Amino acid sequence: MNPGDTLEGHGLLLQHGRLVAEVDYHLTIPSETHFFVNPTGRFRLDYEEHLGGFIVIRPADEEKISLREYTLELANKHKRLIRVERRYKRIKRNGKARISYWVRVIQERMS
Repeated sequence: MNPGDTLEGHGLLLQHGRLVAEVDYHLTIPSETHFFVNPTGRFRLDYEEHLGGFIVIRPADEEKISLREYTLELANKHKRLIRVERRYKRIKRNGKARISYWVRVIQERMS
């Protein structure tokens, strides 16, 4: 993936292989970089380590979500380890009430 690329779709939020909630997701890599941090001395452009965005769930599933790590199964069945970092806000999506959460991808690809 490159800066500005996005992943959007309908997927599953899993914990220990069990379904927690169905989610809509929007993940992206920031399109602008203001500085580089290179603590290892190796220069590499691994943009996917900056992948983050939102998941959106039904209000009925809110009690099942906490600030922790989950597996996000994407629409194409690929899996990514994510960390739910904070509850964002209540929104209307396609005329239905939903709750959004800010997430960060912490492992690019899983089996």
